[in-house]
Amino acid sequence: MSEKVFGYTEKLTIVKILKALNRFFSLRDLEQVLDVPFQSLWKYVNLIGLPSEEVVESISTKLAKLRIVDEILANEAKKFRSNPYSLSMNMGFLELYALKIAASLKNFDIDVVVSLSQEASTLATLVSNETGADLCIPLPNENLNPELIKVISYYSTASKKMKMLIYPRNCVKEEKKVFLSDLILIDLDKFEAVNALIKSKDSKVFGIATIYISKNALEKLASHDIKIVYHVDVL
Repeated sequence: MSEKVFGYTEKLTIVKILKALNRFFSLRDLEQVLDVPFQSLWKYVNLIGLPSEEVVESISTKLAKLRIVDEILANEAKKFRSNPYSLSMNMGFLELYALKIAASLKNFDIDVVVSLSQEASTLATLVSNETGADLCIPLPNENLNPELIKVISYYSTASKKMKMLIYPRNCVKEEKKVFLSDLILIDLDKFEAVNALIKSKDSKVFGIATIYISKNALEKLASHDIKIVYHVDVL
């Protein structure tokens, strides 16, 4: 038995993972894979009880050894390559990805999570909720008060046309540590435009997570001082 202590937060995280996994596997299947009784799993996913430290450690060890979460993320991303926007509505996928991202950020004080697209707003919201960071998401282009918004225009080299993002004016405040999220990142034009706004506030992009990313964008990100870059599939 390890000396690691599993407190309430770790127990709740395992329950969240189990609930998300239940979207892909039946509890009977999870019983076999995780070696946890069906009745116990049922109680956990229905929030009737929390697992003990021993159960949390056992499940954590099996998840890490079998790489179940990584396999689901990779398989779902490949499945929806031809229709990536479907993943913006796949809550099981998004919950697992957000929990994975949040786990890597737990020792860093992220101040705000900024979504680079409306399609990535759910992922950004989940990461914000798990990290306790503020949330900044693009607004729809309708019935907006110009005094309350910040418009970011940029030229997309991938689509060869001008594009626009609209955020609440005070979305990103001074001297904050920022984490970005997106659904698909083909070029860095959008990132550069938002990064310029963040820098103008003396804030800094600490990390970015996207589901899909192009090889070109991934290579260009390497030239930026970003601590964490998460992606599921490279296009």
